[in-house]
Amino acid sequence: MNYFDFHAHILLKQLFEDTPDVNQTVSPGDVKLIPEDCSDLPFIIETQIHQTQLLSMHSPVLIGAALYGMESFLAAVVDPLRSFLKDASQAKLSHNVLTHIAAPDYKTFSTFTKANTLDRYLGAPNLFNILGKANATAPLDPKKVNIFFVVEGCHSLVDSKNRVNLATGDGYDPKEILANLDILLRQVTILAVNLTHLQQSNLCNHAFGMQIADPGNFFPAGNGLTDAGRTVVRGLFDRGICVDVKHMSYLSRLQLRNEIDAGKYTNPQPLLCTHAGFTGTSIAEWPTFIRKQLPVNPGTMYLEIAKNIQAYTNRTRPGAPAFNLSTINLFDDEIVWIVKHGGMIGLSMDRRILGFVSTFDVKPTGIGAGSEFTVDKEYMSMAEWKVLGINKIGDAVDEDHCELLSEVGEFMSAATPIPMRDAFFYAHVMVHIKHFLQVCIDNGIPLDTARKHLCIGSDFDGVINPFLNSRTCLEMPALRSFLQSRFKIFLKGLTDSVQWADQLDIGGFLEDLFFNNGFTFVTGHLAG
Repeated sequence: MNYFDFHAHILLKQLFEDTPDVNQTVSPGDVKLIPEDCSDLPFIIETQIHQTQLLSMHSPVLIGAALYGMESFLAAVVDPLRSFLKDASQAKLSHNVLTHIAAPDYKTFSTFTKANTLDRYLGAPNLFNILGKANATAPLDPKKVNIFFVVEGCHSLVDSKNRVNLATGDGYDPKEILANLDILLRQVTILAVNLTHLQQSNLCNHAFGMQIADPGNFFPAGNGLTDAGRTVVRGLFDRGICVDVKHMSYLSRLQLRNEIDAGKYTNPQPLLCTHAGFTGTSIAEWPTFIRKQLPVNPGTMYLEIAKNIQAYTNRTRPGAPAFNLSTINLFDDEIVWIVKHGGMIGLSMDRRILGFVSTFDVKPTGIGAGSEFTVDKEYMSMAEWKVLGINKIGDAVDEDHCELLSEVGEFMSAATPIPMRDAFFYAHVMVHIKHFLQVCIDNGIPLDTARKHLCIGSDFDGVINPFLNSRTCLEMPALRSFLQSRFKIFLKGLTDSVQWADQLDIGGFLEDLFFNNGFTFVTGHLAG
């Protein structure tokens, strides 16, 4: 099938050898031990969007290839995981490479983003057809992987420092970021840039997103969008580049939207969220699902958020998929704004982002004993907590609204038939698509308009936690087939979507979701 993916790392795992080979692959067979506290490790390693897999589709594919330089603290976290690789596989995750990346003087932009990533794409013209302004409207090459570029995190455009220190005011220089971006632009076209990623930045606060390590070095500590961040946003817009709001904190995203509405940017581009999930609720109702809040230091709040299943729409239980209410995901107001302003949202294939918490995850019901509610765990800066004026905490934490661990366990038991388990996984995708369309319709956006603003943004090969039945891009046709046979039935079984389900041509919608929407937006924006 034709396949579009808004955000993926075709070249990433291949780049951690001392002498990288873009044709290298990794697999669960490289793992010698499954650690008790990281049972997903073989599946994380297997998660791929390798060029050989894409080419095996024998159909045009268009992929948003992420230019990304691994952060210093993340490299330090990944290095100990080498101990879980077989001796023969140790070279695939070089200790030398990871320790260099973690060092304070590592030049992320020139060493990893450009030389180790962009230059390797450019050096493989037999594999990759790179889209830019000159060839945006030309037919895609079915014998190559067609790609366009996005930059994940402005730290990837910096050489002068490898991390910031918000306490001392030592941050990234917007002039350096934009100057290095211009170096890339002299070679290729960039469609979008994330202001921030997993570590602290002086450009804006980030949303907590670290799942595999001690979170201390990844706590959000800022307070919204900063003047340095606004300078970068202006520079991106003036270059015709979109801001990808993924990884920004909710307050940062809100301030950016408000400032665009207030006319503070002279050349605003559509906002994107290229690899997203949804909270399934509004920002006003979000606090009602907070089960526990604990200050971990003067600047940081730890939160446990019960998982909303929207049972009021008469979903069948057990089997009603939950949302992930972490603030890294989009709230209802953001969905509406992005669509009304001509932006695009890519649906992530990370099972945690889409709301699935496994019974084998660490403390799926949170800290302490006695709770049956599954929770999403995150950290928020105390400054933003206060600015947002959060109240009504915990009002909706009850069995009528939230997922219970026993419900998840029923679908993860060894006795559960595989088709039933797979249907439960796929239901998380269905509920996200339905929620996106429902929120748009409820806010006056016609169905025919809403359906054009959603696509796939898998984040495959981005060290995600995959569903067991969706570990690589090769499983995407199976997902599409499931949606073809079940999505209309799903819509008609709910009290709200039954009112518009027959208006949706499923075949045409899936063509749009898996290819047309992203293709049309990207080629139009590049050519524009």
